[in-house]
Amino acid sequence: MPKVNAERIQMEEAPAQDSYLLGKRKTLLFDIEGYVDAVPLFLQALEVSADNPLVYSAMAETYSYWGRRREINGQECLSYYNLAYDYARQALSLDPDLSQAHRAMAVALRGGEMCDGQARRTEARRAMELNPYDGETCWEFWRSHGSGPDDPIVFKAIVLDPLLCGAQNDLGVSLCERGRLDEAVFHLKAALRLNPRNSLFQYNLAMVCLRKGLLLDAERILAAAREMHRDDPLVLSGMELVKAETGEAVLSA
Repeated sequence: MPKVNAERIQMEEAPAQDSYLLGKRKTLLFDIEGYVDAVPLFLQALEVSADNPLVYSAMAETYSYWGRRREINGQECLSYYNLAYDYARQALSLDPDLSQAHRAMAVALRGGEMCDGQARRTEARRAMELNPYDGETCWEFWRSHGSGPDDPIVFKAIVLDPLLCGAQNDLGVSLCERGRLDEAVFHLKAALRLNPRNSLFQYNLAMVCLRKGLLLDAERILAAAREMHRDDPLVLSGMELVKAETGEAVLSA
């Protein structure tokens, strides 16, 4: 499970800090199971530390990532994006100089009714100004500014936080979109080593294998994914694509 740098936490109440840290670890798995587990932990933290902007920031990011995953699955997602925006706004109202709060707003502005690319870039830039040495912040800055595979900021994010599996996945996606398939496989495998159960990462790796003509590898990856996620719409769609022997776009976290 991903680790969270405890030096970033500024909570006086130990129970709130414990719940927050565990919730962050769950969110940083970037899978549905992690999001489901994270939200109650953040709510526990708020019961003890009701006005802590770090917790509101974490809630905003969790709901935005969860909304993105539901959007990929073709499920209702607007309510999740709306919650993300509301929590991010609350975090900023509590501490307008908190890097995590600006990053949370950038993440929240990624999708839904409040989607705003320019405002997202502005918030990500402000988060970087406040703390340029946070892996998650570097990753969000990179994503909001085009996700170029040769942009050094994404590699800075990975160096700062080697367990940030979402960054590895998204770098793999960026490389795949530019036809650099061997490099994409490298980073998608790195993401899966960090979270082997993540069905989005499994799907993306299978689709890259399919593009490379490695049909058996794609079948094997999706079969393993199906064992873990029997009813995951993304896995099922991937299996249909393999049957048709056609490629499909890979997807960011």
